[in-house]
Amino acid sequence: MSNCYVFVDESGNNDFSPSGTDHWVLTSLITSDPAPGVLDLYDLKRILIDSGTDIEYFHASEDRQAVRDEVFEIIGRLTNIRADSLVVEKRKTHPALRPFGRFYPQMMSYLLQYTFDPKGVDIQAFDRVVLFLDRARSTRNQQRALIASVKQYLAHHLGGIPYHIVMHSSASHPYLQIVDYLSWAVYVKWERGERRPYDEVRHLFRSEIPIFEHGADDWY
Repeated sequence: MSNCYVFVDESGNNDFSPSGTDHWVLTSLITSDPAPGVLDLYDLKRILIDSGTDIEYFHASEDRQAVRDEVFEIIGRLTNIRADSLVVEKRKTHPALRPFGRFYPQMMSYLLQYTFDPKGVDIQAFDRVVLFLDRARSTRNQQRALIASVKQYLAHHLGGIPYHIVMHSSASHPYLQIVDYLSWAVYVKWERGERRPYDEVRHLFRSEIPIFEHGADDWY
């Protein structure tokens, strides 16, 4: 069976106020083979633990710079993945759209339009789509709402191809950790003007969409 695997993660917080992050980023990674790079990441983890660094899994915002450098080097060598990112300037988000039950499903639907763009992937060539979501930041009710919205999108846009959605901890799958790193690279570029991480992996991105760039008002 030929599967298409999609991994999705976010960066930034859900605080829509001047005290929150300025940006929120949602990123997808699509691949037909979620194996390349896995052994490299496990080997890096072993080396770090052997040298005295207690690391359970890779998480870009929490890892030390030396660790991030090593992980980005591994990701940058991958040739089997493609990434797409949706960038939200949060102050331009209308108040009616901010509740999780509207915001996250809507942004997910926007992103998946690019993830499954026929110009980028021939989805009809696959027997099944498996979509992984990181469950870390959402409550059980929010998880159910998000999965329901993703199911609705996939049912209408995959042309009848079977799909399966799983919501796991990012610690459980190296490719959830990879998409976390990719999303963080886009996030720090927009949030802090820090381009170095992004420049190491920019060749893996097919699209980067600042969704409210034109025509939206500032709400705070």
